[in-house]
Amino acid sequence: MTKRLALIVLLFGFTVAFAQDKKAAPADPWVGQWKLDTSKSKFHNPGPKEETLTVDSASNDAIKYSMKGTAPDGSPYTEAYEGKPDGNPYPLTRNGQEVAKISYHRNSDRNSTGKATVVDGSTFTETVTLAKDGKTITVKQNHKTKEGAYDDVIVFTRQ
Repeated sequence: MTKRLALIVLLFGFTVAFAQDKKAAPADPWVGQWKLDTSKSKFHNPGPKEETLTVDSASNDAIKYSMKGTAPDGSPYTEAYEGKPDGNPYPLTRNGQEVAKISYHRNSDRNSTGKATVVDGSTFTETVTLAKDGKTITVKQNHKTKEGAYDDVIVFTRQ
């Protein structure tokens, strides 16, 4: 009986230590689902009717996100990006087709900058900031197209 009790105590100790170790590891504050806040966003051209951003990773090692939304004309779309914040360009796909290459640079735990080249030859730069309270992501973009330059501000709220 004492061997069994000792084993139970030992297993309980490992379980508690493992659980505390899991709690000690900080969660990535970017990871989760985010909803486009159309009332706080400002688009040069008509923006999406709705959009949900899912961030799977936004660490020093990897950036991975996907979006599902409805375009201004009512058509559904999906976008996906997976790369590293190393300054090298990685593809952004829309409905399975590459539409741009984006390179990200992580400036801090709550801020990244990106540069994109779109397949039509236009470009944009962006600053992506996670609010200190962790409840909003703000994306400020500057677009350069053959028609001219314009800015967008896109705000997402945590779901």
